[in-house]
Amino acid sequence: MVDERISYKTLKEIHPDVLRAQMGDTPRDAAPWVRAAALNGIKSAQVAWGQMLLDGEGIERDAEAALRWFSIAAEAGSLDGVNMVGRCHEFGWGCTLDMAEAARCYLSAAERGHAWAQFNLATLLLHSDDFAADPSRALAWYVRSARRGNVKAMTMVGRFIEHGWGRHPRPEAARRWYRKAALGGDYRGQFDHARTLYEGGFVDEAISWFSRSIETAVPDFCRLAEPGLRKAGHPALDALADRALERVRDAEVRAAAAMRAELARAEAIRRAKPRRRLALSWLRWRRS
Repeated sequence: MVDERISYKTLKEIHPDVLRAQMGDTPRDAAPWVRAAALNGIKSAQVAWGQMLLDGEGIERDAEAALRWFSIAAEAGSLDGVNMVGRCHEFGWGCTLDMAEAARCYLSAAERGHAWAQFNLATLLLHSDDFAADPSRALAWYVRSARRGNVKAMTMVGRFIEHGWGRHPRPEAARRWYRKAALGGDYRGQFDHARTLYEGGFVDEAISWFSRSIETAVPDFCRLAEPGLRKAGHPALDALADRALERVRDAEVRAAAAMRAELARAEAIRRAKPRRRLALSWLRWRRS
C-alpha cells in the first residue's frame, strides 16, 4: 500500500464529496485515505485506522498495531482513543489483559464526559469477574452515559430500576427508560420495551417492537431471544422466534463463507510465493 503520497495538504484541500468518492465503497478502498489521514496527525483518523486494524477491515488484522494507533490518538488528546486503549486492555487486544489499566483509561475519559467510556466503565464495574464489582457505582455511570444520549446505557438503567439492583424496584420508571432506548434504536431496549408492553396487555404494539428488535439485533441476541418469544405461545411471536433463528443461520452461513474466502486467499498467497522464487531463479539464469 503506497499511500504516503497522500499529503496533509491534499487531505485538507480536497472537497468532502471528492474525498468520499476517492475512498470508494469498501474498507479496502478507504484504507489508504484513512491511513494517510492518521499519519498526518488527524486524531479521528488515527482512531478509525486503529479500528480498521483491530477488525481487519480493508487491511490485514493487527491488534498490536491497532493498540499503538489508539495510544497515539489518546496521547494527542482523543477521548475516543483513550476509551479504545481501555477496550484493548479489557479484552487483551494487542496486549495482555489488565482490568486495572482498562478501568483507569475508562475513568479518565468518563470523567471528561465520554459517553462510551462511561458505559464501558459501568459494565466493568457490574460484570467483570477479574475486577472489583461495584453495582452502585455502575448504575451511577450508566445514568451519566444515558443522560449523554447513549441508548444502550438507557436500557441498562431500565434493567437496574426494573429489577431493583441495589434499590427498590420501580417498574413504571423502568418502562420509561426502555421506551427511550427503544426509540433511540437499541435492540435490547426495543426487546425490553416490547416485553413490558406485552405484559401490560398491549399485544399489537409489543409485536411491532419485538419485530424491530429481531431485525436489528446481533445473531447472539437473536439466539437468546428465540426461546422467550416461543414460550409466550402467541402465533405472531412464534413467527418472530422462527425469524430469529433464521437470522442466526444466515449469520453462520456468511461467517462460514468469509472463512472459506480467507482460507482461499491465504492459500493463493502461499502458492504464489514459490512461483515468484522460480521466476527470480529463471531471471538470474538468463542473466548469467
